[in-house]
Amino acid sequence: MSTYFQAKGLYDGLGIDMEKDLAAYSLHGGYVFIAPDHLMWGKPVRRDAGDPDTQWNVENPDAWYVRFACGKGSLLRFIGLMPYDLPYVGWKRVLKGRTTQYFKTDRLRRIR
Repeated sequence: MSTYFQAKGLYDGLGIDMEKDLAAYSLHGGYVFIAPDHLMWGKPVRRDAGDPDTQWNVENPDAWYVRFACGKGSLLRFIGLMPYDLPYVGWKRVLKGRTTQYFKTDRLRRIR
């Protein structure tokens, strides 16, 4: 199954409109990466500015927020594709009911 349909299935299971997210991240200052074996989207945010889902066009961001990543090694690929460096990368484990957690970008790069 393609990563697009895997992602669509996850979104549908959560009752979230994936196309709405794709449009928002494409049009409002986010980044969307789609390839045959992975897809992901994220945006620059501030860790001290509340819910990253509501932050757009942030001044002086300090973290990349990964809204969604699907496919083998997607998170590490996202870090490699970031258009510029920020000190932190964060994400939520929605399926596990977790809040956003941030990690030092340099530490995540060493995992490779």
